[in-house]
Amino acid sequence: MATLTIRNVPEDVKQALRVKAAQNGNSLEETLRQLLSDEVADHQAPSSRISAEEIMRRAAELETDEPMDSRYKYYSQKELSDALSGEYEGL
Repeated sequence: MATLTIRNVPEDVKQALRVKAAQNGNSLEETLRQLLSDEVADHQAPSSRISAEEIMRRAAELETDEPMDSRYKYYSQKELSDALSGEYEGL
């Protein structure tokens, strides 16, 4: 874990942070760690840029038994798998 040193913090800010820490039953150091963690978490990009509805729509398409591309309609699952991995020359 990294160590940070912050200089020139105004005394009133330091005191307010100490009070906040005491009210929550934490040390000043723990309170500062939590504030920094919360700040970073608030600004991180969302893990997915598509909506839940779009994910469900795509999942529903994957559940169909028939390939979406008609070129692969008459091939076995093994042949399709081999074709995708580049081991089958028949497609």
